[in-house]
Amino acid sequence: MDCFSQVHGVVGSSLGGMSSLMTGCMYPDRVRRVVSISACAQSHPASIAMRYVQRRVLMSDPNWNKGFYYNGRFPRLGMKHAREVATITYRSGPEWEERFGRQRIESNSKIEPNFCPEFEIESYLDYQGDSFCAKYDPNSLLYISKAMDLFDLGEGFSSLVEGVSRLQCPTLVIGVQSDVLFPISQQRELFQLLQEAGNNSVTYYELNSIYGHDTFLLDVTAVGAAVKGHLETDLKVNALKKRRK
Repeated sequence: MDCFSQVHGVVGSSLGGMSSLMTGCMYPDRVRRVVSISACAQSHPASIAMRYVQRRVLMSDPNWNKGFYYNGRFPRLGMKHAREVATITYRSGPEWEERFGRQRIESNSKIEPNFCPEFEIESYLDYQGDSFCAKYDPNSLLYISKAMDLFDLGEGFSSLVEGVSRLQCPTLVIGVQSDVLFPISQQRELFQLLQEAGNNSVTYYELNSIYGHDTFLLDVTAVGAAVKGHLETDLKVNALKKRRK
């Protein structure tokens, strides 16, 4: 922010939504509007628990070696299983019911029950875990995960409302009904906290999507329309004023 005297808007989803909220709180005179997508005012116990299990799974891999794996073996198994757990929190049961159902992998359809991936949903999680290993650094995942746990707009203040009261610019809160990781109740809570803190320019937008937490990645049309409308409000008003002159 040191490079900008003012920004038109700060937009973020998930951890990025937390960042956009905090940026608006820290720089109230420089941020004109904020968009928070599937984030929260503070991390709740259920979300913390999910991320804790992911970290423990990763750290249980002997190759993690307390973080000193760069000159040794990559903790692939721990990373893979941590991602599989995470993927369950990113999507929703209704989506998987529609997408996979109880469909079995064709090659295993006539084989006796076994402990290898047998259902399509298991194969999907297996693939997600494998592919993630080539894209991300395990230690980075641990620190980002922990940063999300520690996020709290009320830290250092007498109450969460007082902490949130720093954010008085036009703010859009977007939530998804099927989100498991950041439940819709947390989005409604954030909206109500901002109202209680005196923000008269806060807007709440709720999406009925089956894609869970990943809706902001998969339903770009719905999410994008809401964000676009929020960011362009001042631009449209200013353009109308210029025409009238």
